[in-house]
Amino acid sequence: MNARPSSAIAPWANVPSRQRLHELETQHREEGSAAVTGAVSRTLDAYHYRMATEGLVLYAGTNVLSPAVRAAHDGALSTRPALGWPGGKLQTGVQEIEALEVIATTQVAHAMRATYAEIRFLTATMANLALYSAFTQPGDTIAVLSPEAGGHASHHAYATAGVRSLNTVYLPYSDADFDVDADVLDVFLTTHRPRLILVGGSVTLFPHDLGVLREAADRIGALLAYDASHAAGLIAAGYVQDPLAEGAHVVTFSTYKTFAGPAGGAAVTNDPQLAEAISHAAYPVLSSNYDPARLGPLAIAAAEATEQKPSWAAPTITAAQHLAAHLASQRYAVLGADRGYTRTHQVVIDATALGGGVGAVDRLAAHGIYAGTCRLPWQPPDAPAQGIRLGTQEIIRRGADIATMSRVAAVIHHALTNRGPANTEAAAELGASLGPDLWTAPKPVQPV
Repeated sequence: MNARPSSAIAPWANVPSRQRLHELETQHREEGSAAVTGAVSRTLDAYHYRMATEGLVLYAGTNVLSPAVRAAHDGALSTRPALGWPGGKLQTGVQEIEALEVIATTQVAHAMRATYAEIRFLTATMANLALYSAFTQPGDTIAVLSPEAGGHASHHAYATAGVRSLNTVYLPYSDADFDVDADVLDVFLTTHRPRLILVGGSVTLFPHDLGVLREAADRIGALLAYDASHAAGLIAAGYVQDPLAEGAHVVTFSTYKTFAGPAGGAAVTNDPQLAEAISHAAYPVLSSNYDPARLGPLAIAAAEATEQKPSWAAPTITAAQHLAAHLASQRYAVLGADRGYTRTHQVVIDATALGGGVGAVDRLAAHGIYAGTCRLPWQPPDAPAQGIRLGTQEIIRRGADIATMSRVAAVIHHALTNRGPANTEAAAELGASLGPDLWTAPKPVQPV
């Protein structure tokens, strides 16, 4: 009987993770800076080769950066702390970082049609934690979407909300509408009286009816927050919805994904008192220093998302709708068929008939197609993820167009139905027809 794999890094991890960790720990025993430098260099080269020539990235939570955003990243700034507001920094000699803070904050607020922006968060999870810190007390109740309805781990008591010792209750959800069930919302909120209502999250196919939620929130004195982590870039471009204008008090989001900036998080609002509380939570409550190297790239990404030259937001949404339709024509159970499948970058397939989302995504990866799993509104809470979540934002920003979606659907179908040896050639050929980004990409090769 084979012994279970061990791991020095995380002996508590599950068996597949311990197996992978053991493999990597055995492989990487470098000693000395030269050996470590070589290992890092080879790993980075392998990563870029895989992304550029071996695979097709359809993961909904990633993106490629524009040349201007890439060029603006200056790692030398990362070691320069600049705590406090411009004009009152604890460090001296940081005038240029102060200027970058103002440039980035202004551009992010403008992109999200907000008056105030807080951009110092390392992740959107931290931005959500700032909401809990600023607007709740331990023991308060917050109302969020369940994992099956698309809620993110940072919304739940078993994860980030638990740091604040919050009780979480799941908003009533309509499977047909892919939104909160307005018919029973008032009774639910009156019963639970949450201090904070938080919608948005990981699976965002359609807009939320924020007007109904805001009216209900006002009746019980709750704050309405919208996690736009996945759709923020599309919102900045004027698509999906305008959360602040439609009723959200606060919007949190990731600054990469569709926003197409550097990794990090942000929060925006039109209320100065809310903005002050969020900023206090960002510093000094939840963080001290942050990475100023993010600021320049973030400012440019925000401006590009608003300007849309070249346009990528509208084609991203249209491409997702076309991809969904092609997959549905091949008899895949694509969610939202009666509503046009999606109004964001995301496409979700019910993979129950394929043996579940985990196995299906593994088959896609074996064929060079990188996607993700998700939970479905109607699946049992204790069951493995039954959905496949796809995103079109990256391939559009690499130069794909609507006509390309039939080819994307074809390689997905081949991967999910082929029972022979895994073969990445089809995905690699399609990926090679694209460029590194929309600004320099050649026209995709059209199907014969």
